[in-house]
Amino acid sequence: MNKQVSSKDVAKEANVSRATVSYVLNNVDRVKIKPETRQKVLQAAKKLGYHPNAIARAMKTGQSMSIGVLSNWHIAHQRFTEVLKGVKDVLGRHAYSITLCSYKSNEQEHPEYYQYYLEKKIDGVILISARETINEDAVAVIRKKKMPVVLADFHYNNPTVPCIDIDYHHGGYTAAKYLIEKGHRHFIYLGPKSLALQERQRISGVKKAFEDVGLNPEELVQISIEEPNKQDDEDIIDVLKNKGNKSAIIISNYIIAFNTLYLANKMGIKVPEELAVISLGGSDFAKYSYPRLSTSDLPLYEMGCRSAQALLDLINNNGDSVHMSLPCRLNIRETC
Repeated sequence: MNKQVSSKDVAKEANVSRATVSYVLNNVDRVKIKPETRQKVLQAAKKLGYHPNAIARAMKTGQSMSIGVLSNWHIAHQRFTEVLKGVKDVLGRHAYSITLCSYKSNEQEHPEYYQYYLEKKIDGVILISARETINEDAVAVIRKKKMPVVLADFHYNNPTVPCIDIDYHHGGYTAAKYLIEKGHRHFIYLGPKSLALQERQRISGVKKAFEDVGLNPEELVQISIEEPNKQDDEDIIDVLKNKGNKSAIIISNYIIAFNTLYLANKMGIKVPEELAVISLGGSDFAKYSYPRLSTSDLPLYEMGCRSAQALLDLINNNGDSVHMSLPCRLNIRETC
């Protein structure tokens, strides 16, 4: 049987101490390692086929080296997967893994993620959601037990709980500002009937763009339709039939936007000549629509990266509680 390669073997191959090997392979930030030394260790580990023993490392450090992630979004939803990519990329650089958790409670009425923390299966948790609020009782328990937690895509104003949010106001503002600069003066805002906080922020951003150029924000025509999974095409067809002199439409999300674009094409409405379209939410498929959909892309990947780093800082007692709101990015394609 082949002997299992140890960190001692890697240290000997690289001609460094075992401590140096540990610092390099565990990406310990507090210890400065020369680039050439780091490279020697990595090359030696690769040559010998060395892989750190996660269980042994956890026993030595007292940490599970895993982070819990849970979300109100479906696991297959693009918003969740994009955030998860960012989380994964940052945690991977620090030898951390991801444990997917749920809100489901056990017999002691502890949510699964909290039970995992008590059992030392995870060192902290990232809660991903677009809901306006979080259960205050849950926050009280988290704070009492000093559980490291970061809220991602939450609108939460408690300074003691780290929160990485999205500036939805900025997304609406930049989309409207661009269309105004292109000469549009008469707008429709199309969104879901449920005016969650992020929707109100988007609308306020659009109206602020109106105010900044002397347009009356009250002239913005706001039309609400059912959620994307419930809507009837007739809702959007009515909007398009009765658009009148409206030359631009800003749409709350890409699902409604794709359907609007499809129906406009079907009805013979020329986009963007007769109607400019921008979606306040991006999609990997935007470049495949006809015409290609212009979007205000949400900083989902960056939010994942920032959330993971904020949580690692909490776990390692580095820095203060983080609160930030990330701007959206306008991606102009053919629809405007």
